[in-house]
Amino acid sequence: MMDKEHLLYNYFSNQLTVQEEQQFNELMKTDMDFKKQFDFENDLKQVIRNKESDNLKAKLIGYEKEINDVPVKTLPRTNYRKWAMAASVALLIGLGWLGYNNFSGTDYNALYNDNFQEYPNTVYAITRGADTDSSLEREAYAAYETNDNTKAIQLFTELKETSDSENNDFYLAQSYLKNNQLEEAITLFNKVIEGKGEFAPQALWYVSLSYLKDKQKDKATKSLNLLIADGRYKKTDAENLLDELK
Repeated sequence: MMDKEHLLYNYFSNQLTVQEEQQFNELMKTDMDFKKQFDFENDLKQVIRNKESDNLKAKLIGYEKEINDVPVKTLPRTNYRKWAMAASVALLIGLGWLGYNNFSGTDYNALYNDNFQEYPNTVYAITRGADTDSSLEREAYAAYETNDNTKAIQLFTELKETSDSENNDFYLAQSYLKNNQLEEAITLFNKVIEGKGEFAPQALWYVSLSYLKDKQKDKATKSLNLLIADGRYKKTDAENLLDELK
């Protein structure tokens, strides 16, 4: 397993591979010291970002005042544009690109990880020690519960060949999402939503998270609004997440 400090560094710099992301999520669930370190660094990052936001706003206001105070008659238009551009470049260099990017952009990974929680297996009861049950369905849900996502995808795909049910689509989509196969997850979640069955509200929440992880803000916003209007599942969480995206 990768060094924990390096894993945290890759998370905050948006460089996690699929395998590293799986390790990260597992540690967040099982290692309290790792989660405390993550929470500390995440809080610290937020404080720094807020500080940079205030600094940037103050500097932009200062530059705007300087530009407005320059006498128009003594500053030709071409020189004015060059001066303003130079000031903007100097500002970005002074703040550092990372700081500016954090101020101006949405931290999609942080929002996703703050809101994602694996949906439990509510369909098939896995009785531990029941060696007599070797059905494909049991194996699929057992793989899902143990986060063996590659195996779960394979088994749920096989199940769909004989039983193309909402349950199979929903949990296969969950497995794709956990395996960072976002396109496949989004397609299946939307299929569940269109079917308007038992898992439709849950699918709206998870397709919103899928769009979020894929940095498709407009689509995430649209599906969150639909979930809020539906009102049956995670309405408050959806409202809070929507506020974060504004």
